[in-house]
Amino acid sequence: MITQTFLGGRPGQRIDDYRNSTPRFVKVLGVGDSARAIIERFNESHRDNIITTGALNPMRLEPMDEPVNGISPNAVIVVYQKGEHVAFPFLTDRTASMLSLIVLETPEGGSNVEADRKVRQIQAVADLYVTTSDTDFVNELVDNLAS
Repeated sequence: MITQTFLGGRPGQRIDDYRNSTPRFVKVLGVGDSARAIIERFNESHRDNIITTGALNPMRLEPMDEPVNGISPNAVIVVYQKGEHVAFPFLTDRTASMLSLIVLETPEGGSNVEADRKVRQIQAVADLYVTTSDTDFVNELVDNLAS
């Protein structure tokens, strides 16, 4: 015999007043001009739990999960367009929050030796590492983690 139960509401919603069921604070870091353009969409959406910092000083190394305006992120997503010549202003230590690294591939397949080295260092400590040419993947990941 098979028994099925459906407990009210729609699946996927948060449980009121349950400590592990509150929206997470997600910090999104776009490295390079292409990634920055993707990230600006989140700034425009004005969601309270997506944390963006604006431009960072590339000469000052800081933790990827550094608090923003006193808010510590539960998840950090670093987005980088492969081949762009940029400095990664981050320490590559393991973070206290979930760390995702998304490298966007291009048909040209350009390369930047310094950035490639830094990507490998971040990849070594990341909880999730994805290479994709689908820029919508970034939106889906942020929406899933921030919901």
